[in-house]
Amino acid sequence: MTYAKRQRFFLVLAVIFAITLPAIIFYTTGYRLNLGDTENRIVTTGGMYITTNTTEVEVYLDEEQVRRPRLFRSAYYIQNIEAGKHRVVVQKENLHTWVKQLPVDPYIVIEAASFNMPLTPTVRLIPEFRDGAGVALYTEAIPVLDVATTTDVFVSTTTSPRLTWTINSEYDFVASLFATTSTSTAPSIIGQIVEQVERFGFSSSSATSTEATSSPQLFTERGNMRLREVAGELTAQWIGSPQSVPYYFCVGNTPSSSVAARYGDHVAVQVEEQRLSTTTPLHIDDEGRLCRQQIQIDRKQQMVKYFAFMPGTSDLILLQLEDGIYVTEIDDRSWQNTQRVYTGAGVDVIVHNDVIYLKAGSQLFELITDIESL
Repeated sequence: MTYAKRQRFFLVLAVIFAITLPAIIFYTTGYRLNLGDTENRIVTTGGMYITTNTTEVEVYLDEEQVRRPRLFRSAYYIQNIEAGKHRVVVQKENLHTWVKQLPVDPYIVIEAASFNMPLTPTVRLIPEFRDGAGVALYTEAIPVLDVATTTDVFVSTTTSPRLTWTINSEYDFVASLFATTSTSTAPSIIGQIVEQVERFGFSSSSATSTEATSSPQLFTERGNMRLREVAGELTAQWIGSPQSVPYYFCVGNTPSSSVAARYGDHVAVQVEEQRLSTTTPLHIDDEGRLCRQQIQIDRKQQMVKYFAFMPGTSDLILLQLEDGIYVTEIDDRSWQNTQRVYTGAGVDVIVHNDVIYLKAGSQLFELITDIESL
């Protein structure tokens, strides 16, 4: 190719680059052409980053399914979303459905972490006795299997324990955990105290004044997240550096009416309460957002009998309420997703070393929450 042709070719490429550069900048900064809207041809867009606790789920944005990611199978990065409120649904057969309605702002990627618990709980049997082959032995019915499933092999027998049976050391250990809990100031004790207050029928005014000054304050911590119960109400409090507060504690620095419209009235109320608080004041982060120090947990208008962090996370809470055991998220934007993982009131629960144990009468079980292993 001659020098003159090379020069003309270079000029053509330079012209093409100069023409397309504004369009590239226009696109990469979040602007899009909306040919379907004659009034607003140009719209601004943002994105969503949704993590999941299982890979085989379906994700929908405003009822349109999002393609499964190829590289990051446990997260969905959704781009080119018009500014405004959008509904995200994460679902799978035989799992609870997770739903959030989140505001998307121009040029910003909003985060959320979904979770999907099994509709039918799975338990691992912890028998008191085993036979010579290690098979679990039960001399009475197993009521927990009326609402749960298990893959364990067990034998039901009406005979009394024999010399060939061995005592299961794990059973003795787990039983000791429940025995210790029943005689100590564990989280479940607050439920008993509140129940007694309600049973004796104290008036709301006198009870409030008493609880404000002398009611027990029970808490548990994981990392920089603290769960605390005061007078039957449960809150999640960030006790770490304000600069590292989780994203769902923060909202835009806008009037209360705007916060309520974007995230819900309950969030706006908490923001205003903490705006005036001297114990849990608001913090303004580097992006100019208002960040709360604590979030109130929805207890479904029931008494909290026990609470703990879900194994492996500080963003999800295990709650024992009056009608069963639930998993709820701390993230309260729009609402807190709460999923029941065990139905019924005839059990006790305790979490030890990130293992969830159940006790029904004299029978003990482990509640399995690792979905990928089910």
